[in-house]
Amino acid sequence: MDTGGKIRTGKLLENLTEIFDITLISNIENPKDNKYLDQVDRLCNDFHPVPRRKVKKYSAKFYLRLFLRTFSRYPVTVINDYSKDLESKILEVLENGEYDLLVCDFLQPSFNFRKITGHPTILFQHNVESVILRRHYETTRNPIAKLFWWLEWRKMDRYERAACQRFTAIVAVSQIDQKILEQNYSAKQAYTIPTGIDTEYFSPSGGSIEKNSLVFTGSMDWLPNEDAILFFAHEILGKVKGSIPNVKLTVVGRNPSPRLLNETKKCPEIQVVGRVEDVRPYINNHTLYIIPLRIGGGTRIKVYEAMAMGKAVVSTSVGTEGLPVEDGKHVFLADGAEPFAEAVIKLLIDTETRRRIEISGRDYVRKNFSWAKSAEVFADICWETVDMYQPT
Repeated sequence: MDTGGKIRTGKLLENLTEIFDITLISNIENPKDNKYLDQVDRLCNDFHPVPRRKVKKYSAKFYLRLFLRTFSRYPVTVINDYSKDLESKILEVLENGEYDLLVCDFLQPSFNFRKITGHPTILFQHNVESVILRRHYETTRNPIAKLFWWLEWRKMDRYERAACQRFTAIVAVSQIDQKILEQNYSAKQAYTIPTGIDTEYFSPSGGSIEKNSLVFTGSMDWLPNEDAILFFAHEILGKVKGSIPNVKLTVVGRNPSPRLLNETKKCPEIQVVGRVEDVRPYINNHTLYIIPLRIGGGTRIKVYEAMAMGKAVVSTSVGTEGLPVEDGKHVFLADGAEPFAEAVIKLLIDTETRRRIEISGRDYVRKNFSWAKSAEVFADICWETVDMYQPT
């Protein structure tokens, strides 16, 4: 569980397996995933792993495949998540057992469901994917990249609309996403579940805190996170340094790209750590948690993780989109380089305000959000989807 989406899925399954008999079918990568396989029992009753080898990101083969798949009528990420072996395994399991409901986790692998008929289905949308691609198109400046993102956006828009019609029900992770799916894609049965957090795991641990230090955590092979750090490095950092010369940023997350590593080398104030086994010490030991996201969708679990650990958060509105947090009470929201820098400076200097945000945010998350509650809502949606299903 090393991404927000995987954490959400894993925590929901941990709770849902107390309610339902769950069969889980998933691609696995050898040998990377092998050490985790003995932990899958707590997520399901029956597990069917399907081996798959991914092309290494940023390799020559990766870029060649990306170029060739750009000419497909389907979005690149959808093609990348299609697996003939996975599709065959789904059909084999269905033929050999009786199931009340099928759930596809994320939009991208839904192409593996194209041959399934005669069963109620749920598409679990962690993001509205076309929104992410549109924001890539809107923020990129490179003309070639801009054309690529425009094409992917239009293809994803068409694919997402068709998926909303094909599945019996759609589950979103925020009311904003639910509204988009209903209004833009005519999703007839769209629901939303709350985002949860393990408040026992994510809690303040005491210890020393490095002064004037910032931290960001997230999968750095997810382009919106990379864009956020480059945005901070190029447009925000210099403004913060004007008032706080010794400010530092630590970036924690798996698979930082060569581009990100090269760009941040120009900024000695930024340290890119890469993947770590436990993000909590990094969050705990820094003064302020920042989320300078300009691109994204769904909800950001990282927001609640930082709040639960008693950290004041400075975020763009995109960074907390879909979460019921109040600006100035639970977090500080700031869009644009100048306002974001001003918010960071204020909370680094104004200890009293920062402490108020820390306490308010931590208490709010602890009282109102849990994975058990999210799973309860998801389970109700499952029952309702089965009850309303009418075979065609």
